[in-house]
Amino acid sequence: MNKLGNYLNCRAFTLAELMAVIAIIAILSGIAIGSYIKSIERANFSEAKSLAHQVAAARDVYYYDHQYGGSGATMPTNFSKLSLELDGASGSSYQGPHFKVDISNQNYVKVTQNDGNYGICVYQEAKTRGMVSEEKCLGITADGREFCKSMGYDSPASSC
Repeated sequence: MNKLGNYLNCRAFTLAELMAVIAIIAILSGIAIGSYIKSIERANFSEAKSLAHQVAAARDVYYYDHQYGGSGATMPTNFSKLSLELDGASGSSYQGPHFKVDISNQNYVKVTQNDGNYGICVYQEAKTRGMVSEEKCLGITADGREFCKSMGYDSPASSC
């Protein structure tokens, strides 16, 4: 019996060993959570960019469909004229789950994040009215400006 008792006592972990394992797990969790948050931000940014380009393309379609016939077509500033089905779009704005889209300006489509960190402005070429000519990342806050830089935009716009 004595040997069995000694054997069982030798197999136990010390408090220092358990604390070391917990510290390692905490460090790895911190890294994993940070990477997860970054990937969510990048996915949301891609969603905003895609949404801005879809709305810009729908505006192009409307413009090209209505530019002939002497009507002096301009870029639409109302979602009711676009061939997009966005639930909740009214007038020149659309409030989605993550972003707000504004088409009140005839020269660009503006998509801003609901928490107000950053946005995307897709400019439509004025000469030909249509055809995306430029895209800017709008850094509304300091975090947004840093995020725009991390997404590859050299100088984030302060406004559109």
